[in-house]
Amino acid sequence: MSTHVLDRAAPATHRPRTGSAVAGLLSFAWFAWLGLARWNVGRSGAYDLGVFAQSAQSWASGRLPYSAIRGLPLLGEHFSPVTALWGAAWWVWPDPRALIVVQAVPLALGVAVVHALARRHLGPPSAAVVAVLAAGSYGVVNVARLDVHEVAFAVPLIALACAALVERRLTAACAWSLPLLLVKEDQGPTICAVALVAFLLGRGRERLVAVATVLLAAAGTVAAFAVIAWRNPDHEVPLFAIRFSGEAAAAAPLTWSADGAPRLELVVVLLVTGGLVWVRSPVAFVVVPTLAWRLISPYDSYWSPRFHYDGVLMPVVFVALVDVLRRLRRPRVAVTAVVAVLSLAASTVTYLTANYVANPFSLDTWRPSAATRDLLAVSRDLPAGALVAADNGAGPYFVTRHTVRVFSNVGAVDADWVVVDLRIDGASATREGKLALVAELGARPDVEVVRRGQAVALRMPCRGPVWLPEAAGNPPLPAPVWVTGC
Repeated sequence: MSTHVLDRAAPATHRPRTGSAVAGLLSFAWFAWLGLARWNVGRSGAYDLGVFAQSAQSWASGRLPYSAIRGLPLLGEHFSPVTALWGAAWWVWPDPRALIVVQAVPLALGVAVVHALARRHLGPPSAAVVAVLAAGSYGVVNVARLDVHEVAFAVPLIALACAALVERRLTAACAWSLPLLLVKEDQGPTICAVALVAFLLGRGRERLVAVATVLLAAAGTVAAFAVIAWRNPDHEVPLFAIRFSGEAAAAAPLTWSADGAPRLELVVVLLVTGGLVWVRSPVAFVVVPTLAWRLISPYDSYWSPRFHYDGVLMPVVFVALVDVLRRLRRPRVAVTAVVAVLSLAASTVTYLTANYVANPFSLDTWRPSAATRDLLAVSRDLPAGALVAADNGAGPYFVTRHTVRVFSNVGAVDADWVVVDLRIDGASATREGKLALVAELGARPDVEVVRRGQAVALRMPCRGPVWLPEAAGNPPLPAPVWVTGC
């Protein structure tokens, strides 16, 4: 492509950073609201907000991350040293909402990087459109609306690496990708994908840098797995032991048609989110490793576009889209309009079919609802530092003052108090099961009851195993303390 075409595509450079800063600030407000709205209506979960809040507590107190909810050192499950940033946030504001606010920062930075790239090559109007599509894309929206996840910190790094690939700053692309090793142990293949694109686009010293990057990614990944195996109580790597186990593979073989072709849905939604044309960019190759291992895995949550796993793919999609649009010889406005319609349609449908949709017209999404206030009130009513078994929906509202484990129908944990939220079914217990348990135990003279609205805490006669006995559970489990006695 001739230089004069690129020059014509480039906008005037007056105040280019101001527009990207505005895009970043608006995106920050949007992502923070999505997460806080879930907290405010009382729909946050022990998985994953409670888990990462306990991790932040550990980091803030100078210890390696541990979660009583997970029941293990978190570096024995995933290698994510970047979560120490949440520990710093907890030190400033010891509240789970601090993590939500901090998570909005890297997500917003990712949008700002995409906007800056688009402004340099497409001009301000098209850059604004691409930024809106990126901020509203289902992948990053799911990261923001589903509590908090360490992959949020990968978003700006991947955006910067891919933007550098587009602009042929290949050494910078490799450099920006390497910190992904600190985000999660599965990011090594993504680094290698960035390096491969850099190798194919570069020459001489740039190719040597790309090869060195692959070697560092491989070494870093091996080191991450070694740390996980060392810290894991069973000395295994859960990513392999659970997500790619032979037992799981036998239960869910690689097919495109099982259960309504969920794998095919993921691929289609991803393609349409970038208006289909984004795959014409060599940068699009960066999605291949993540997409491949998710499609190969028998773990069906990896196939769904309604979880947070696609967050790391969105910066690739939109940087690749900018790369394609900047090289168009035909009218760019029409193509951009079609892309925008397709992208918004894919993200909107995915969002509206998710398990929870925040309503901006409800006051409860802007300030703590009655349900959230009840949960927090019960937390304050319990003695500080109590050992609490809380169902998934109640858990994160108790982690600031108490040691929280998960009360469920599939596993027994020791606890002094059982806490349940009677409003809804949860990931760990059904509403009917919780109502029956409260009715049964609330009638016993040896069980103390603390209730605020639909939030109920039950003090057990003594510390011992507690779990929710119901048909949906997974016996055999030890008899609960209220059955065996003290």
